[in-house]
Amino acid sequence: MARQDYARRKPKKQQRKPAVSRWVMIFTLGVSIAFLVGLWLLSQQPDDTNASAIVTEKTKPTETVKLVPKKTDKGQANKDTSATKGSFDFYTLLPDSKVTPEQVEAYVSTPKDPKKKTNVILQAGSFRKQADANRLRAQLILINMSNVVAEKTVSSNGSVWYRVRIGPFSNRSTLNKAEDILAQQGIESIRINKTTN
Repeated sequence: MARQDYARRKPKKQQRKPAVSRWVMIFTLGVSIAFLVGLWLLSQQPDDTNASAIVTEKTKPTETVKLVPKKTDKGQANKDTSATKGSFDFYTLLPDSKVTPEQVEAYVSTPKDPKKKTNVILQAGSFRKQADANRLRAQLILINMSNVVAEKTVSSNGSVWYRVRIGPFSNRSTLNKAEDILAQQGIESIRINKTTN
């Protein structure tokens, strides 16, 4: 058996693979040919200048607007009409025009009653058990909410509810701040308007 010397043996030539496959080259060539054909078709389009002249001839207005010159000396009026013939001068017509709106009763505001005060209360929760209401009340007190009350109410059918309410708020900014704090805690609140005379 003959021994081979691996050190002196010539290495096999490795076939190089192209950096880009043939399919990618064919696809790129196809896209570039399609692009060039599209450009050529666009360059063969007819010129639109003749068509726009025909359209403007057919759509000429039949009525002309006559401008009334300002009442000044006669020489000045003749100069203005010759200069503005065929054009509309907005800035000279606007100061002479007056618009008087009609009086509409629906837009008249009603005055507020100074004796009537509106206070808003936020209801943070409504529970069947008093322990649940007290737990939410304690949580609200811990996050520095003021005037937190757990009220017992009886509905018309005799069921008992324990409602946790905050307020009253007479200032809208404190009301919005309280709603933001409740929303950060994941508590949905309901606004309740209470009017007192």
